[in-house]
Amino acid sequence: MSGPASTPPPSTQPPSTQPPSTQPPSTQPSVTQPPSTQPSATQPPSTQPPSAQPSATQPPSTQPPSAQPSATQPPPTQAIDWEARFREGTTRWERPALHPAFVDWQESGALAPCRILVPGAGRSTEPLALAEAGFAVTALDAAPTAVATQRARLERVHLQARVELADLFAWQPPEPFDAVYDQACLCALPPRLRPDYVARLHAWLRPGGRLFILFMQTGKPDGPPFDCPVATMRPLFDAMHWDWPAALSATLPHPSGVGTEQPAVLARR
Repeated sequence: MSGPASTPPPSTQPPSTQPPSTQPPSTQPSVTQPPSTQPSATQPPSTQPPSAQPSATQPPSTQPPSAQPSATQPPPTQAIDWEARFREGTTRWERPALHPAFVDWQESGALAPCRILVPGAGRSTEPLALAEAGFAVTALDAAPTAVATQRARLERVHLQARVELADLFAWQPPEPFDAVYDQACLCALPPRLRPDYVARLHAWLRPGGRLFILFMQTGKPDGPPFDCPVATMRPLFDAMHWDWPAALSATLPHPSGVGTEQPAVLARR
């Protein structure tokens, strides 16, 4: 009995070569039936549940659709909370009536009906006057209160105009305009934003289109409104992109006492 016990091949004595302690019966199914065990190792429900992955890659708290930007928050590039200013009444340079330069441009025929953009329209009455005169008007502002005021004013008299709540530094029109009327937008922007804004004015106009603008003259470093001296404006609206008039008209005093305004009509090259 001792001889046969030492010579049999491993196939006749599986317990001696595959003891239960090293390959227990509970692990054999993982070798012969991997489909039942491999998925649990590579795709465990606890590590990649369908409901957990979106929360890790796109958490609602960090990228909500309403946060870019919200209707109550001014665009970050505006740098100034204009909505708060309109609500608090701290926009003392707003004119109660049409700007004298605007009236002169209309009466002289320099500003004739066309497709016109009014950026930073605020609560000015010029968009309404333009619509009444037959212009195809688009008015923009970053403050909901200003936009609501413009829309309500136009609706009362049943006039059509496009009034949009928009970030001026992100908005793009479907096609260039014939004219832009900037009464108080440039002077409302911190000076560091001016180059980008002027580049957008150029892009918004068709070649040969005209910019009707008021350069605020406060003589002070702070704002808004920010000082826009002509000596600084000429290199900003450089000769490669803009044609200046041979002579500028006289400055006009602002009724609020913040300074004077220099009217100018520039042609886009």
